[in-house]
Amino acid sequence: REQQGTVSPLPSWNRHLFKDCRRLQAKRSRRHRAAMLFLEDSFTEICATLVLIGLVFLYGIWPHGIFKKLGIPGPRPFPFVGTILSYHHGLMEFDQSCYDKYGKMWGFYDGRIPVLAVTDPAIIKTVLVKECYSTFTNRRNFGPSGELEMAVSLTKDEQWKRIRTVLSPTFTSGKLKDMFSIIVHHGENLIKNIQAKVERGEPVNIKDLFGAYSMDVVTSTSFGVTTDSMNNPND
Repeated sequence: REQQGTVSPLPSWNRHLFKDCRRLQAKRSRRHRAAMLFLEDSFTEICATLVLIGLVFLYGIWPHGIFKKLGIPGPRPFPFVGTILSYHHGLMEFDQSCYDKYGKMWGFYDGRIPVLAVTDPAIIKTVLVKECYSTFTNRRNFGPSGELEMAVSLTKDEQWKRIRTVLSPTFTSGKLKDMFSIIVHHGENLIKNIQAKVERGEPVNIKDLFGAYSMDVVTSTSFGVTTDSMNNPND
């Protein structure tokens, strides 16, 4: 109320009510800002989580389109595990079913690793003989090899070529024909030893028998020394 150019002061209870209203409004404003900040943070976290899940899923399926792009048929892979789940009936059954369904060539995935299966003799000959030195020098590594790291089946690139060049003259077709009769002779001894143990009901130690067989073949073919490690393991 205005009287003689002055404003009359508000009653004390009105002033307290006005202050309470301002405090309530400020408290609501703070709660609103906190809620907005919480929603913004939650939205950011949700988006980041979805992007991370998408990237992880994309990582799991990224190599699985290689054979499809090349037009090579094969079983459908699953993220991360590939076609490993199809091995539950055994690898032979899996390969036979793929051969019956897809023909002489198909692609599958061991996890994220693409593997091309080939049963065409012409292609196998090209890979293992014609293009062996120029293109297909390396073999698949299935894990820690330890002392066999320098084996001809595991070495790669120039190291493999050097070892193969040293070994090749030893395994020519003529020398292999000369060795064949010796290998057959020791193979017959191996069969006789296994049959004798089976007839007597004794357990067969495969490691010892085949180790002795390998020793006999190597000493006979490489050094011209006749041995019988299977019957005389202490020699």
